[in-house]
Amino acid sequence: MFSDDPADWIAYEKKQFSLLLNRLVRTITGTLDPHLARNPEDDWAQTALGLLTGVRTALAQLAK
Repeated sequence: MFSDDPADWIAYEKKQFSLLLNRLVRTITGTLDPHLARNPEDDWAQTALGLLTGVRTALAQLAK
């Protein structure tokens, strides 16, 4: 249940974006980076990393 104060809503939303950002960063560093280290020419992994890098940037801005 939220309070009536919009500042509380914003703080909650920022925390949620921060949690998503942390999970995404762990996925990139734990899955895609090792994949690309073994096979740097893999088009799928490069595409996934490029797209997720954009999402990572957006989440970082929303979490501020």
